[in-house]
Amino acid sequence: MKVIVIGATGNLGTRVVAALLTHGHSVVAYVRSSKKLESLLPASAFRQITVVEGDAKNSVSIKKAILDANCDAVVNTAGLAALPPWGKSDLPEIFQAVLNGVKEAGSDRKKPLRVWFLAGMGVLYYPGTESMLSNYIPIYLEHRKNFSLLKSLPPNTVDWSMLCPATMTPESPDVNVPSKSSHGALIANAAYLPLWQDSWVKHVPLLGRVLMCAINAPRYTTTLEQNADFIATDLESFESRWSGTTVGIIDGSK
Repeated sequence: MKVIVIGATGNLGTRVVAALLTHGHSVVAYVRSSKKLESLLPASAFRQITVVEGDAKNSVSIKKAILDANCDAVVNTAGLAALPPWGKSDLPEIFQAVLNGVKEAGSDRKKPLRVWFLAGMGVLYYPGTESMLSNYIPIYLEHRKNFSLLKSLPPNTVDWSMLCPATMTPESPDVNVPSKSSHGALIANAAYLPLWQDSWVKHVPLLGRVLMCAINAPRYTTTLEQNADFIATDLESFESRWSGTTVGIIDGSK
């Protein structure tokens, strides 16, 4: 599959590029600086990809990059959400621009593009409910707005999935191709976190679910390499079990 990675110079973006190459995909990197990306990737890997310089907030440029390269899929790793509930970042602007570019490119192609977006575990639901985890620990709330945009899309306009990791850590400071994680494969679940551990603590008045979220959250730390490989593996097929949903993950080796 031919995949364009938006935000390819970021911590996750570079590893997504490496994982995509490892899985035999053709890669287009959409970045602000080609020189920066070249400094982050092995020379042999950089020679295998097409690099397009552009602004992640420019939907017209994103659409053009997708159509010019005839891409089948998009992975957006650009932008970081603000942590405090009152915080502001440029993520919503980036997300809206990428979504618009992807939607318009799909319209021109007469076929929706396959897209992976990134969020956080806060937009997943508390087990057994349709109440978001971020209702109990209100951080990274900008992801909620982005999720709402995806849910409001008309049918058959964007074939999206939203990966919702908790903390991601690097396994190595270096990016290698072929890439390989020293950890196990991720276990995934649609809309909810997999393998949630329940406890009597949830019955504590007012604070029960808050405490349960705080207790469980550290268990969902994964690595950048694991998440990159998860996306690259999914894109081996044009049909995905994760289409149209948020995806919760846990390290299967823990």
